[in-house]
Amino acid sequence: MKHTAKELAEYLGAVVEGDPRAVISGVAGPERARESDLIYADSPKNEERASNSAARCVLALPAVQLAGKTIIRVPQPKLAFAKAADWLLTDKTRPRAEIHPTAIIAASAELAAEISVGPYVVIEEDVEVGRATRIEPFCFLGRGCVVGSDCWLHPRVTLYPGAQLGHRVEVHAGAVVGGDGFGYVFGEGRHWKFPQIGGVAIGDDVEIG
Repeated sequence: MKHTAKELAEYLGAVVEGDPRAVISGVAGPERARESDLIYADSPKNEERASNSAARCVLALPAVQLAGKTIIRVPQPKLAFAKAADWLLTDKTRPRAEIHPTAIIAASAELAAEISVGPYVVIEEDVEVGRATRIEPFCFLGRGCVVGSDCWLHPRVTLYPGAQLGHRVEVHAGAVVGGDGFGYVFGEGRHWKFPQIGGVAIGDDVEIG
């Protein structure tokens, strides 16, 4: 999605020096950047790299001078770059709030409003899912799991029975939460599996790969 330097500066709470209408459509390193890519310069020693870049727009410290560039002045360019990348590149659109007809959901599960449940999801007994949570295809939520609001479970995520996720938790594809640890004890000529009786509770605003 394309934005202007002025729009990005307003998002970051920063000041623009140069052309506020400069178009920004992506992010890149200075050497690989196109004209519409955003770059950053977080110290005077990086001025030459930024100056030689094809990019028109630069996030930079107050002390950094870059002739011919549109500069967005920020106190922490690298942090601002991360925020800008998320704002520019992440698809913020949500899927329609609906439950796919192939999903298998226990009658005792409690699902809040505005959630999205994809194809072939399995939600077992006594599971609780918070408002506006997104559960993508082939996820499994075991008995008694609790998932907060505004969470995002990517395809094939597995939550073992009793696992708990806070609010705004994102779990990426194929991750397993709540599986047994690697616990064994050797005796009587063999390895015995050590009991795994603890639980897993993930707090708010966590991202799991």
